[in-house]
Amino acid sequence: MRKLVIGAGVGIVILIAVGVVAFFNLNALLERNRDRIEALASDAAGRPVALEKASVAFSKGLAIRIDGVRVGEDPRFGKTDFLSLETGFVEVALWPLLQNRIEVRGVRLERPVIQLIDTKKGWNFASLGESDAKTELPAPEGETPPMALVIGALAISDGTIVYSDRTAKDGLALTIEEFESSGANLTLDGPITLEFSGLVRPTDGDASLASRLSGELAIRDRATGAGQLHLESPSFKPKLVGVELAEGDAKERIDGLDLTIDIPADVAKTGYPIALTAKEARLAGFDLDAIDGRLVYRGSKLAIERFATGMAGGRAELAGNLGFGAPGKSPFDLDLKVAALDSDELAHVLLGLPRGVVSGRIGGEFDLAGRSLDWETLTRTLAGQIRLQVDGGALENVNVLDAFVTRLVGDPGVGQILAGSLREAVPDALKGDRTPFDLLKLAVKIQDGRLRADDLQLSAKDFGLAASGAVGLDGLLDGDGRVRFSPELSKKILKKADRFAPLLADGDVVVLPLQLGGKLSAPFLRPDLSALGSHARDVATDELKEKAAKKLTDAIFGKKKNKQEQAGDGAATAADGAAPAAPSQKELERDAAKDLVKQGLGKLLGD
Repeated sequence: MRKLVIGAGVGIVILIAVGVVAFFNLNALLERNRDRIEALASDAAGRPVALEKASVAFSKGLAIRIDGVRVGEDPRFGKTDFLSLETGFVEVALWPLLQNRIEVRGVRLERPVIQLIDTKKGWNFASLGESDAKTELPAPEGETPPMALVIGALAISDGTIVYSDRTAKDGLALTIEEFESSGANLTLDGPITLEFSGLVRPTDGDASLASRLSGELAIRDRATGAGQLHLESPSFKPKLVGVELAEGDAKERIDGLDLTIDIPADVAKTGYPIALTAKEARLAGFDLDAIDGRLVYRGSKLAIERFATGMAGGRAELAGNLGFGAPGKSPFDLDLKVAALDSDELAHVLLGLPRGVVSGRIGGEFDLAGRSLDWETLTRTLAGQIRLQVDGGALENVNVLDAFVTRLVGDPGVGQILAGSLREAVPDALKGDRTPFDLLKLAVKIQDGRLRADDLQLSAKDFGLAASGAVGLDGLLDGDGRVRFSPELSKKILKKADRFAPLLADGDVVVLPLQLGGKLSAPFLRPDLSALGSHARDVATDELKEKAAKKLTDAIFGKKKNKQEQAGDGAATAADGAAPAAPSQKELERDAAKDLVKQGLGKLLGD
């Protein structure tokens, strides 16, 4: 037992002695070779590397502490440092130190600042490791330590990465703070893989847009920078990368974001292919879910190959192009297809209508283009077309037919006659405060920020509405159309109208002119009393001409016999079943004279 204790004590003393020898040996080695270390690092990096001090420390084992490290920038990208580091730790193996060799097991950087710059010439880190000539410095006399800069692993703690996209005039400028990363087998040759996390914010601008990100960067070809970037975020603010779809100060976000960005060798030509999924989001005033997108980002433009999402209780799919830049200089060309959307939510977000105005599921397509999505430019440059259809729904809080009849009363002539006929004929249709419909269809063309509805149709139980007109992006309505009542309802109306029925009928159906006006938030539908009065005058004039022409021709040719009298006169000459006799010469002359009289009366009455 005594020998065992003595042996253990001797072993401990030996280990301490080895540690002391290694400690002082390493300090001496670092002091003697600081210039050589800088030269080797510069040669390996292909950039000037400088350090203020190197000393021995303990960090997860024996390590070299390096203070004041500076790695120069590629001159093509500027004069600032690519990397500036207050403190770094280089973990080394103990046993090789006893043989005057340094074997790097890992590097840990604390609070580094790294500049990442992307231009049309490529990335600023692409030239790392390139060197035209290898530095050959003589070793100190009596020593030839085989030194090399090989990094087995890398860890970054509380770093700052400043990213600048200079591929376009209005490229992105982002800063990543609280940056943490780890990687393995990070030699200066071959592929590189880094896992990371951090808080991303605009380099200059709204700090509230800061979003936490994590992911992995895999560089397959260090010379070209080709590889792949994978990102995840619990809640990402898209305005960080220049995407702003909502009007005003609304903070848009994407929750549960999963993003994969391919980094091709020739980015300027091909752009960055992007695969995007997310659990939910708040974009363009809508709550979205089940998001799946395929995009390509190139320079300051985003090509949307497919962006599908759940929204307003239905589904929507977007494709097109979107530019990023200053207001008025961010052109877009988008095609949006929608299916089974809640028409009330769609009207509220897109048209600014209060909730509860309309119900029903809507489908259709928006094909829109403009110079920018900012509101001022949008109102001047928006162009395209919209085609929408609602199969089964209702206009809430308004009875269109009752409102129409109420406005008819404003006309002391034909309007009041028609209003009275409608109230007597269909009292039940005028009850309630909603208008159910079977079909609502809208086709709109947009030019210079103004909407022209060439086809607006509404089909309800008792009537149909067809209209056309204009809608400004300021919400003002201006249009006209016709209300066509159902055959059943028309029959009741015409019966009540009695001798005024010809003023209202188009064949067997009542058709009335109407006007659209007001604002989208408070629209009105009213009868076109001017057109209605004009129609009444036309009908009355026709009846007057008919009666006057008949009296004049009767005075010239005598009163025309009725059909029974004509049948009696011809009984002796016409056999049963024979064809009726042709009009006599006198009858033909009478009809021709009557037509001439009607034409003359028409000119006299201004027809």
